Parts: sequence; structure tokens; C-alpha cells
Amino acid sequence: MRQVGLVENQDIVLDVVWISGDPEKAVAEVLGRGAELLIPSGSGASVAAMHQTSTIPIVFINVGDPIAMGLVDSLPRPGRNATGFSDILAELSGKFVDLARELSKPEATVGYLWHTAWPDGRNRYHLTEQAALAAGLKLQSRGIAEIAEIGDAIAEMKQSQVSTLIVQPSPFTYQERGQIIDSATNNGLATILAWPVAAREGGLIGYGPNYLHTYRRAPFYVDRILKGAKPADLAVERPTKVEFLINLRTAKVLGLEIPLSLLIRADDLVE
Repeated sequence: MRQVGLVENQDIVLDVVWISGDPEKAVAEVLGRGAELLIPSGSGASVAAMHQTSTIPIVFINVGDPIAMGLVDSLPRPGRNATGFSDILAELSGKFVDLARELSKPEATVGYLWHTAWPDGRNRYHLTEQAALAAGLKLQSRGIAEIAEIGDAIAEMKQSQVSTLIVQPSPFTYQERGQIIDSATNNGLATILAWPVAAREGGLIGYGPNYLHTYRRAPFYVDRILKGAKPADLAVERPTKVEFLINLRTAKVLGLEIPLSLLIRADDLVE
């Protein structure tokens, strides 16, 4: 889909591509159409962009660890043809466990739904597993690779006496968050998700950065690059604010009494 965008009073042609298959192929097709700057969203598309070009500027969005993925040499000085905006969701793994501990009864088993087909999935699962062990929580994990497995995975955790479910933040779980929330609620499970918007959509707790700010910042980087700045010299930005939302309607449906310690810390209560 091609359209005209505006960056600091400059008309630019935007070639918007929704990647549903192989990101390497999608990036190659865009480059074949003469792209002069790439703005990939997510780790998979960003890594694919770097694989395809070492010269065309890249402004990535929502990448977990751009250093580990080989996108930049460092956050202050990227040093290559890419810069952009990282997320901090892997670092919040312990916080999700803390929220589950406050929400659950003592000795309760906490569920963890994660995406096995995602390159960073196992890493984030291990971070959560370590945090649960340190907190003295029992963790019942269930890995899934495709949409068809969501319902059965959540039902199995319910049968294992899980009452609170941490949903791993990944591109797949974000895209399918509606089905995950519905299935969990139908099974009587309280959900903790890494996106504040998820609490407005029926999840019990949404805890994470507001990415609307990130998407609003991206055009400033594009503008600077179009005016001659090099990605190598533009520091990678990280989210500076984390939002915490609780859906009181969902709590009522689940028959949960939210602890006061959580209610007073929430940025917003969805009623």
C-alpha cells in the first residue's frame, strides 16, 4: 500500500507492507521497489531488514534487545545503518511475576503462556521462570506455536489449578490477545498482559509501556535522517514510562477482589 506522508513539511512516499509471511522476502520486495529508508516494527522484521542491507538507513520500532540481535553496537552510539526504539518487556518479566504473586493466593500456581515459534520466546520464558523461583511461586508453563493451540493450552492450565495467567509479550500474543483474553476469562483465569490497552479490551491487568509515544517519536528520527543525520550517530531510545491498568469489570466477572496494594498503584481503573 503506497501513500504520501508528511515529515516536518516534507512530502515522502510511504510504502506500507503488512508482513504475514517471510519477513526476509517482504523486506527484499520493498528494497526491490527502490526503498530509501526502512521502518520495520518488531524484532523479526528489523533483523530481516539488517540482513538485506548494510547501507540503507533503518529506523526500527519495538525491538527487545537491539544489541543482542546485532542491530546496533551500543544504545548511545548504534554505529551501523540502524537506530530506533527498543522495548523493555524482557526486563519486566520479574514485575509480571510480582503482580501475579500479589493477585494470587499463597501457594497458588501461576500460569505462563508463551510462543515457542518466536526467536526470543524461550529467553523470556526462562527470565520469568527464574523470577518465579526467586519469588517462591509455582509456575505452570504452556508453550504454543499457532492459534489453534490457544484454547486447549488455557483449558489445560485451568485443570492444573491455575487461577492467574501471565501472557508472554510477543508479536504473536499481541496479535491474538483478544482470543487469549476471551479464552482465559471463559475459563475463569485472571490475565496479566504487557500492554496497557489489553486491560481496556477485557484483560484483568495491563502493565507496560505506552507505544503510542514511540510511534509518535519515530517521524522525528526519520526527519533527521532525511536531512543528513546518520543512524550510527542517533541513540536508540527506550520507553521511559510504564502504565498500569486494572479492569474492574473483568475482576467482577471473575469474582476477584483486587488487593488494595494494586488498586492504589494503578494509573487507571477500567470500570
